[in-house]
Amino acid sequence: MDIMESIKLSLEGLKSNKMRSFLTMLGIIIGIASVIGIMTIGDAMTNFVNKEFQSVSNQMVIYINPKGNSSDYAGMQESDLLSNTIIETIENRFGSRIEALEISGPTFSGEVKDGKKTAPIRIYSVSEGGEIINNVKMQSGRFLNQDDIVQGRSIAVISSEVVKEIFGGDNSKAIGSEINVYTDSKGLQVFSIAGVYKYETNPMMGMMGGSDKPTTNIYIPLSTGERIEVPEKEGYDSIMLSAKDTKDVAKLSEDLQNFLISNYYAENDNYEPVVYTAESELDTVNQVMGTMNIAIGAIAAISLLVGGIGVMNILLVSVTERTREIGVRKALGATNNNIRSQFIVESIILCIIGGAMGVVLGGILGYVGSSLLKAPTLPSINAVLVAVGFSTFIGVFFGYYPANKAAKLNPIDALRYE
Repeated sequence: MDIMESIKLSLEGLKSNKMRSFLTMLGIIIGIASVIGIMTIGDAMTNFVNKEFQSVSNQMVIYINPKGNSSDYAGMQESDLLSNTIIETIENRFGSRIEALEISGPTFSGEVKDGKKTAPIRIYSVSEGGEIINNVKMQSGRFLNQDDIVQGRSIAVISSEVVKEIFGGDNSKAIGSEINVYTDSKGLQVFSIAGVYKYETNPMMGMMGGSDKPTTNIYIPLSTGERIEVPEKEGYDSIMLSAKDTKDVAKLSEDLQNFLISNYYAENDNYEPVVYTAESELDTVNQVMGTMNIAIGAIAAISLLVGGIGVMNILLVSVTERTREIGVRKALGATNNNIRSQFIVESIILCIIGGAMGVVLGGILGYVGSSLLKAPTLPSINAVLVAVGFSTFIGVFFGYYPANKAAKLNPIDALRYE
């Protein structure tokens, strides 16, 4: 009996017991759908993160970190921090290669209030480079400039979301108006609105749910923030920069670190400057997400093993039910290999059909899930190949024992079976 005849007989057997065949395949369907769905959503998340990082691919952060295994950040003295003089030197020396430099000061949480109207916010005190570094897209008015920082003006750049909640979405009404910001730690602060930027929702945050009113950022001059909350020490433990040329990021980060170490930190025994680039952080994130996808996929694959055991159990029942049929076929000349092949083929067909249905179901679930991330993704070819391959393996592995049991039946005993 050739393989085609085995396939034909197997399909006829499956058709004669459609409901049982479907229930047998259900474990495989669920297992494959879980793996495909998780891998697809994992790919979508990776693509989303990569896309987000593309907008900051030219950015880097200079941190002042404790040396060695120390974590003594609280022990920093003013002499350990990046002073205004050091920052000015960086701007002068590397200005031709730097697109923007941002110094961040105190931050505050709170809400804007106007009667019964409220809007939750976070206040960031930044230098003028904050517009580029934070990828702020202005809608009306202007962003903060150096003169605002020098003068310490009580002005703010607010989001279109705040304008919607407080001013009914009218940017022209908002510009020049004053807003009352009630902070959690510093009480009431009043700012004049200099500009409005476009607020863009984050799909990841949207999936997590939360308040109907998103918390958005308000930007105020660095000096204004430091007036509201006077820093304990003069200087900064970090600054952010963006390179003019993305190709120069690695070299610029290396040059900055070497410059700072050789000129300012060579004799500092406790702290050192470390430059982190967005690209290096992206590599780390991708590694973590890849590991998570594998781990979650492996957990989902356990259901495939359960499905395989279900296939084996049903085939054992089938062997018992078809004992006389096996005896007749052996009496007519069928070999042990013929019998074994038929049951293994039947097991493989069950698993492949279940796998195909699982791929379709998993693809739909993955596409719907990834669409919620605003990154609709279809299953990758690799995911489909892995699913089909795993289904075939399960069919062979879990089908062999029942098939071998059927092949070893004594034809005389089988014919006598009632």
